[in-house]
Amino acid sequence: MNHKPTILGDNVSIGLNVKFGINVMLYGNVEIRDNAIISHNCIIGDPDKRAYTEPDYIPKKTIIGKNSFIRPFTIISQDVIVGENFQTGDKVLIRSDTKIGNNCSVGTLCDIQGKTNIGNHVRMHSNVFLGMLSKIEDYVWLYPGVLIIDDPNPPMGILKGVTIREFGQVGAGSTVLPNVEIGKNAMVAAGSVVNKSVADERVVAGVPAKDFCSVKDLKDTNGNQYLPWKDFLTEYRGLPWQKEIGVSKK
Repeated sequence: MNHKPTILGDNVSIGLNVKFGINVMLYGNVEIRDNAIISHNCIIGDPDKRAYTEPDYIPKKTIIGKNSFIRPFTIISQDVIVGENFQTGDKVLIRSDTKIGNNCSVGTLCDIQGKTNIGNHVRMHSNVFLGMLSKIEDYVWLYPGVLIIDDPNPPMGILKGVTIREFGQVGAGSTVLPNVEIGKNAMVAAGSVVNKSVADERVVAGVPAKDFCSVKDLKDTNGNQYLPWKDFLTEYRGLPWQKEIGVSKK
């Protein structure tokens, strides 16, 4: 299946073997790299208000990396750079001035508010809200319904971003408040409200979240240590160290 885009703006570059669903709109200065798939009813390079009010307006560059799969009804604004092997669920929104690394996935109904930096191999499950000025490092997991908040004193609009260090995890339904840092390998338990920074390899839980234990103290259903997860992951997920240590692909 392959259709022609409904709208094709100026200076659009389409790589080799790119496929489009029905009613895809590509606005100006969009680059779709090789082997990408843009599914039905997606908008790529969506311009801001100036496109309607300024005759000489030129949108900033938007790039969709190689082998990406953009699912239906996703809107990606101008000035978004997405790396290779990117995937979305349905109805994802990604605002301007966002950079996303390689091998990332963003689940259905996620809302990335812009002015954000997302590393490599990041996994965002469904219904995640990622506020402005967020910095998400490599190998972070954000589980369903996570809220990353950016305004400490609404509606003042003086934004403070959240930083989540590499291998951090934020459990389902949790809220992380502005200007908080989640440390490397740290875990936020499901349903928590985090209003203070979390040290490396610590587990926090509750409302408000309090320090609970080291991640090394947590046990799986068989009573075995399973964190930091990099050291215990056996399922093949195409992660760099799995290739290096010879984990077999199922």
